[in-house]
Amino acid sequence: MDTAIVDTTLLTMRDDRLGIVEEGSIAIDDGRIAYVGPAFEFDPAAARTVIDGRERVTLPGLVNAHTHTGQTLLRGGAQDVPEIEWMNEALGPFAARMTTEDRIAGAKLGVLESLSAGTTTFVEYASDVATLVDEVYLPYGARVVATETINEVPDDRTGLGPRELYPFDREKGREGLDRANALFDGYSEEPLVTAMYGPQALDMISLDLLDSVRAAARDRDSKVHMHVAQGGRERRQIEERYGDDATTVSVLAEHDVLSESLIATHCHGTTADERARMVDAGVSMVGCPSSIGAIDGAVPPLHHYTSLGGTAGIGTDQAPGPGHHDLLRETRTASLLSKTEQGDPTALPAWEALRLATIEGARVLGLEDRIGSLAVGKRADLITVDTRALGSVPTVTDPFRTVVPNLVYSATGAAVRDVLVEGEPIVRDSEFTATDSRTVVDEANERAIRVFRDGADDWRETGSELVERADQGWL
Repeated sequence: MDTAIVDTTLLTMRDDRLGIVEEGSIAIDDGRIAYVGPAFEFDPAAARTVIDGRERVTLPGLVNAHTHTGQTLLRGGAQDVPEIEWMNEALGPFAARMTTEDRIAGAKLGVLESLSAGTTTFVEYASDVATLVDEVYLPYGARVVATETINEVPDDRTGLGPRELYPFDREKGREGLDRANALFDGYSEEPLVTAMYGPQALDMISLDLLDSVRAAARDRDSKVHMHVAQGGRERRQIEERYGDDATTVSVLAEHDVLSESLIATHCHGTTADERARMVDAGVSMVGCPSSIGAIDGAVPPLHHYTSLGGTAGIGTDQAPGPGHHDLLRETRTASLLSKTEQGDPTALPAWEALRLATIEGARVLGLEDRIGSLAVGKRADLITVDTRALGSVPTVTDPFRTVVPNLVYSATGAAVRDVLVEGEPIVRDSEFTATDSRTVVDEANERAIRVFRDGADDWRETGSELVERADQGWL
């Protein structure tokens, strides 16, 4: 036996509850869970490493179901602007100055931030995502669903008006599909990597190419992960291209894209009827509440979607929107914004939010047989969280367990003590076991300074509201 965590509170996420086990233990052997249950039924003597789980809660590693870590260098660069300005005028001038090496440095920063905060599975959504897999995820030992971004629009769209159609570059789209196809062969023997197709959004891809992506996904038995109905910018493009009465969901339905193979991210531009249609079709949803709150001033409909019986997960999206990659913070935001939007303090309670960040997120990705809950035979992706950390304490068990609401509403990733992926310790007692995070931070900061400096003139020429705020001394 490789590792045992003993005398801990277990949140196994088994069945349809949290699967709470007081004074539990868990054993790991050869990357899999070999025992999970009451401590008094388990002898840790055979374990090479024993972790004292007292005053800690042990739960499945968190599942970040949608993220763009390569943009982490631009953290702080595109907040507090109108939604229509965010992509092309706020983010665009700086993103255009980033090199491949900059994106790798940003991804290293974002992944280490997220790992230290308890995320063990990442859905990395990026162009040339294989580079990030090779340079970041595999060296750090993180589990990744490598999702190749496929689109046909130019990277530089700063000159386009809000209703000017994006020009489609068919060759660019085909190259993206070719890279996505290559992922499946290139990582077929790598247990930490799952490949997936990422047609970026309906406003950024032609229906012909979308059909080709769906056909390839069927051949590979893969899901298709797509940004769906993500605000006014997309809605204007859809109306201009497909007609005033068209919506993203109506066009996707007309072309038979709504199915169990579709993962729809954001969805705050959908109607209640459209969400019901998506749930009936078996579409899974991912909500990124901090990002969409910051960029669009909207709330992803996680509560409504799950209340209809839909499957959903949570993601942090990109740092220039929400500012972070801490999934415990994101569960809190998801719950609180759902309550605010619904005018109902019982909406998306703590226990449901925790399931979205673990087993339900795994179910969205089709990985629930491997990760997302603590069960014998599953991959040993798990974390421990200090229940005595400031912001988490006090913890009581009678007349009920406050550890559950405290994890969601009080704790942050700073309370995470241990992170294991496939049984390998990535973080031990809040310290990385094999990575010098300070070197990563220093390089990322130096690169960010250069990127912001090089993009400054183009940023000023956009006339973004943020330019005026900076000149007024607010930034």
